[in-house]
Amino acid sequence: MNPGSDKYYRSSPALITKKIRYIYYTIAMEKLPFDTTSLDADDVQALEASYKAIKDNFKVGLTNDDVIKLKEFDVFSNYPKATIGGTLLINHPESGCYLTYVKINTTIQTGRGPGAAISYYRYQLWASATLRNDFGRVIIRRESFVDKILNLVHPAELHFKDDATFSSRFYVVANDKEKATQAMTSNFRAAIRNIQLDDFMIEIVNSTLIIGSNQLITPEQAVYLADFASKLSVIR
Repeated sequence: MNPGSDKYYRSSPALITKKIRYIYYTIAMEKLPFDTTSLDADDVQALEASYKAIKDNFKVGLTNDDVIKLKEFDVFSNYPKATIGGTLLINHPESGCYLTYVKINTTIQTGRGPGAAISYYRYQLWASATLRNDFGRVIIRRESFVDKILNLVHPAELHFKDDATFSSRFYVVANDKEKATQAMTSNFRAAIRNIQLDDFMIEIVNSTLIIGSNQLITPEQAVYLADFASKLSVIR
């Protein structure tokens, strides 16, 4: 069932109240530069709060162009129906940084048979930066205990002999190890080491980097991602 349909809201007074809020925010938030179709009211509020925080901290521009192509990035492979609901330009033209709001469709099975599922939409926030070097294809995230064990059996991780701290803290895989090693300069690695997010994923396709997670959008997260990507875009 779609959260925007009447049938979805008939089961309880709480859901009826939720629908009223849903209708209100659909009308009130029309000026947001994001696709709010079929969003829960709480999600619309999260978009509004993040947008305000970004405008309060950066010079913000709007674009109708898709700065990143979702199908080019492996992190979105589990979301074949994902779409870009809005893109913000951050401190342009001084930096090559963007915030991309990715709209994800999720379906939860509630039973068997037709209609025994709930379908809803939510947003993920990803910052992107145009880098100075060509990295090939690279994935970077915090290294887990499982990563350490798997790497002993199937060595695939990229290590930096001159930067043991970085190699011990982050899991890095690349399709071209030589190209990635040259592109990941000491300045770049220092910026990654200083990331203050516990849960994040970085994917780089040639000279385009994206960083984000599947966590709920918050104003603090939006400001941090925009600031990080903006600084990263000028690193050599």
